Amino acid sequence: MAPASRPAGLSRRFAIAAAILTAAAMLLISIVSLWLIDRQRERANDLLQQREVSFHATTVGHNLEALSTRLKDVAASPILATALVDSAGKETYLTPFLHGLRQMNGIPVQVLFTDFEGQKIADNGGTGFGEREAAWLRERLASGDERPALLDGELVGVYLLRYTRTRTPEGALMYKIRLADLKPTPWAVLGPGNAQRPQAREISAPVPLPSGLAHLGLVLREDERRLAEPLGTPAPQYLLVGAITVALALLVFLLAQRLALGLTRDLRGLEAFSASLGDAGISQQRAPLEGSREVVSLAGAINRMLDRLYEQHAHLEAERRKFHQLSNNIPQLVWMADPDGNILWFNDRWYEFAGAEPGKVAIEDWQKLHDPNVLPEVMRRWRQAIVSGLPDQMTFPLRGADGRYRSFFCSIAPLRDAGGRILQWFGTCTDVSQLEEAERAVRYSEERLQQGLVAARMAVWERDPVKGSVSFSANLHSVFGKHWSNVAELWELVHPDDHAQLAESVEQAVREGGVYRATPRIRRPDDGRTIWIDIRGRLGLGPDGRSTVVHAIAVDITERKHAEEALQLADRRKDEFLAMLAHELRNPLAPIGSAADMLRIAYSGEPRVKQISEIIARQVAHMRHLVDDLLDVSRVTRGLVKINRQPTDLRRVASEAVEQSRPLVEARRHQLEVALPDHALMVDGDHTRLVQVAANLLNNAAKYTHEGGRIAVVLDEHEGRARLTVRDNGTGIGPDLLPVVFDLFTQGSRTLDRAQGGLGLGLALVRKLVELHGGQVAASSPGQGQGSTFTVTLPLV
Repeated sequence: MAPASRPAGLSRRFAIAAAILTAAAMLLISIVSLWLIDRQRERANDLLQQREVSFHATTVGHNLEALSTRLKDVAASPILATALVDSAGKETYLTPFLHGLRQMNGIPVQVLFTDFEGQKIADNGGTGFGEREAAWLRERLASGDERPALLDGELVGVYLLRYTRTRTPEGALMYKIRLADLKPTPWAVLGPGNAQRPQAREISAPVPLPSGLAHLGLVLREDERRLAEPLGTPAPQYLLVGAITVALALLVFLLAQRLALGLTRDLRGLEAFSASLGDAGISQQRAPLEGSREVVSLAGAINRMLDRLYEQHAHLEAERRKFHQLSNNIPQLVWMADPDGNILWFNDRWYEFAGAEPGKVAIEDWQKLHDPNVLPEVMRRWRQAIVSGLPDQMTFPLRGADGRYRSFFCSIAPLRDAGGRILQWFGTCTDVSQLEEAERAVRYSEERLQQGLVAARMAVWERDPVKGSVSFSANLHSVFGKHWSNVAELWELVHPDDHAQLAESVEQAVREGGVYRATPRIRRPDDGRTIWIDIRGRLGLGPDGRSTVVHAIAVDITERKHAEEALQLADRRKDEFLAMLAHELRNPLAPIGSAADMLRIAYSGEPRVKQISEIIARQVAHMRHLVDDLLDVSRVTRGLVKINRQPTDLRRVASEAVEQSRPLVEARRHQLEVALPDHALMVDGDHTRLVQVAANLLNNAAKYTHEGGRIAVVLDEHEGRARLTVRDNGTGIGPDLLPVVFDLFTQGSRTLDRAQGGLGLGLALVRKLVELHGGQVAASSPGQGQGSTFTVTLPLV
C-alpha cells in the first residue's frame, strides 16, 4: 500500500494562506481606493463646475452694476439737461454723446433720449425701440416708476430726468440690453429665478444684482455636460495601480512560499526587497509581513516608512499639478528659471502668445519675442536681479503671433529655502497694452473736453457742501475773469440784485437733493464788464462714491442775452411802427374815397371817368381792409384788444361769416358747401371777433382757390370741443411754408399780377384772436396744388 503523501509543513501552509489573504486584501483595498478616488474626483469636478457657474453669475452681476452706474451717470449728465431746452444742439453734441454709448464693457446697449411725452429726441444709432417699449416708457413717465423690467428676453430700463422747473419728469433716458449679450457662455441661460424649473443636469447660481435691479431676481443656469471637467478620468493611472497591485499580490505570494524555506531565506528576501527600493523609486510596493517576529517587525517599519514617503510624494505631485493648472489658467505669461537665470518652463499662455505648441519651440528662444532695441536693457535688469537676488519689476514690449508688439508688465521674484538659498526664479508678464491705450484715450478725451469748454465759454466745478472744498476746471478764468479759491469769492462777483435768487436756488437743491438753475449777472474783475452766466447744478456723489457734492456748470450767455434784448426792442419798435403806419395810412383814405365818389357823381355821364372812379373806390376799400388788419394785428400784439366774452352760438358766427365772404366767393364762381349742426354749439367768446376769424379763413380760401373751385365749411363737435373746418381744393401750402403760415407777413406763392394781394396779416390775426379765446388753430395740406384745410377748435361752454 502506497505511503500517504507528506502533508505540507505548517510554515508553508501559513505562508500560502498569508500570501492569499494579503493578495486578496491588497486587491480589495486597491478596488476600494480606486472607487474612493473616483468619487472624490467627481465631487471635485462638481464643486469646480459650481464655482465656475457662480463666477459667471458674478461676472454678469458686475457687468450689470457697471452698466447701471454708467447709465445713471449719463442720465445725470448736463448734456441731456441742455438738450431738453436746446434742440439746435442735437447734432452738435447730443448725437455724438449718445453714439459713444453703443457698447459698455463690451456689451451692446441701445439708448433712447425722449422728452416728457416719450417722444424721441435722439438715440445712439441702434436698431431702435418698438411700440411695446414706447408704451412701457409712457407708462413709466406717467407713474414716475424707474424700475427696469424684462421684455421678450431684453432688459429695459429708464432714468427719468427731473428738474426744479416741474414736479413731473421733463424727459427720460431709456436703455435696452439683450440678456443674450450678457451671457458669459453661449450655452448659458439667463433669466428670472422663477422663469422655468431647473433641469436634472443643470447648475444654477443667482446673479448678484445692484439695488436698482434686485427685483428682477436673475439666475444663471448652465448645463453641467457643457462645462469642462477640470479633473479628467485618470484611466492610465488606474491601470498602472491595478497592474502594480496584481504584481505585488503575485510577488507577496511567491515570497510567502520562499519564506517557508527558512528564516534565513526570509531575511535575505527582505534584504533583497529593501535593496530594490532605491532602483524602483517610491511606489506602492511594500515588504511582505511574514516570517519570524524580527523579520515581520523590520518589514512593518520599512512599510511604514514607505507609506509616509509615498504620501509625501503623492502630495508633492498633487501640488505640482495644481501649480501647473493654475499657471496655465491665469491670463498672464508665467515662467520659471533656475538659480542661474536659465529658463526652465513656460505656461500654456506663453506658447499661445508666441503662436507655438508646447514643446515644439525651444525654451531658449524666448529672447526672439523681445524688441531688439529694448532687449539689452531687459537683459541688464535680469542679470542685475540674479546677482542681487532681489525681486524686480519692469515694463517692455513683446511680439505676439500676429507680429504686433504689446506692452507687458513683468514681475520677477526668487524662491528661497530655509537657509536663504535661491532655489528657483518665478516671473509673470501681464498684458497692459489695453490699459495704456485706455489711458491715452482718457487723456485725449480730457484734452478735447477742455478745448470744448474753452470754445463754449463754459466752466465746471464741484463743491463739497459740508467741507466747503471746491475743485474747478482749468478754464475758469476765461468765463469768470479770475480763478477762485473758494465759493465765497463767487458771491462777491454776483450782482446784488441776483444774490437772493441764486442763494435760494442753491439752498433748495441742497435741501431737497435735486437740481438748481439760475441766471445771475457777474462782474468780471479783469475788465469790469457785467456778464450773464447760466449756472446749473445738481447734488451727486463725490469721487469716493459715498460723499455728497454739488456738481455745477456755468455758461457765459452774455451775447445771447444782448441778442434777446435787441430782438425784444426790435419787436416793440416794429409793433409801434405798424401802429403808427396804420394810423398814418388811414388818414388819407377818407378824402380819397370821398373824391372818388364825387367824381363818379359829377361825371356820371362820362364812362371813362366813371370807370376810373370805381377803380379808385375799389382800391381805397382794399387799402382800408389792409389798414384795418394792420391795426388789429398791432393792437393784438401789444395786448390792447379786449375780448367781450359772452355765450355765443357758433352756428350764427359761421352763417354771418359766410354772408360776408359770399360776394368774393361768387365773384370767383366757387362752389361753397356749408354743413352746420342741428343743435347750438355755445362758446364763451366775442361774437364780432369770431365772425372776423371765420370770414378771414373763408376769404383766404377764396383768394387762393382757382376760379370754379370747391370750398367747404363744416362746424361740428369733436372730443368735447367745438370745431370749425374750412377746406378748399386750391393752391395748397408747401411743406416749407406750412410751419410758418400763421406768422406775420407770410404768404404763399403769388402770380405775377399779385392777384391775391394782401400782406399776409389775415392768418396771423386769426391765430392771435383764437388764442385770446383759449382755442387753437391748425393748418394742413398734402402739398402744392392739392388744397388746404384750416381747423379752429374752441372750448364749449
